[in-house]
Amino acid sequence: MITPQDIQQATMYIDGVDIYNVGALVESFKVSATAIANTAYQGVDSTDFNVLSTVRGMRMITVTLFYKATTRRELALKKTKIDNALGKGKINLDLPDGFSYWAYLTSAGEEQTMGVEGQDIIALCTYTLQGIRHGELKRVGSTQVLTSADLVFECESEAPLTDCRITVHSTAAQNSLTIGTVTITNVAYNDTVVVDGIEKRILQNGAPCAGNMSFVKFPKLTPGTNTLARSGYNTYVVEYYPIY
Repeated sequence: MITPQDIQQATMYIDGVDIYNVGALVESFKVSATAIANTAYQGVDSTDFNVLSTVRGMRMITVTLFYKATTRRELALKKTKIDNALGKGKINLDLPDGFSYWAYLTSAGEEQTMGVEGQDIIALCTYTLQGIRHGELKRVGSTQVLTSADLVFECESEAPLTDCRITVHSTAAQNSLTIGTVTITNVAYNDTVVVDGIEKRILQNGAPCAGNMSFVKFPKLTPGTNTLARSGYNTYVVEYYPIY
């Protein structure tokens, strides 16, 4: 008999939906290390080398699900629901290891009937995904008016570079406002400017910035202590998902 504790230890969530409510449980799962590709150069007859670039990829996630159904039709319908939930594009996957993953499906296997338990058909199916392991959204900064002194804070992410969202609320009209490598001109009193490196957009009062902006790249955070240079008397809030 499956107990509530068994379910808690063997379930996963797809975009917040418990797969047990759809008719499946996790039989087993495996998450690989993050793929890392280095490009190196070694000179002729050299006893040393230089790493020219490092590209961090995703993790391979392999999940085998356990299905139980009274008929093959019911089994097929349960599997179709899971297939569609996993295969709809970028999803958020919560696994029994206590971590969340942004992931996408690369392979959905056929169900393998393992036998019969009473009146029920027992089957397994293995899914393969690519994903990035992350934590809950972190929010640092202040909603109080701050001077132009730098904002210093700790980033919990373990990735060398982490996307972030910086929201600035203007408490006075300013000719220009600089956020990282982004400068926005003609900022009025009470304007809200968002430099969103997570969703890859720059907004002023909820609308895309147009001709009043110069842009180099979205700011990123590094593990440990980060310093955000500020300008003017404004409130600053930084949001990010720690990557593990």
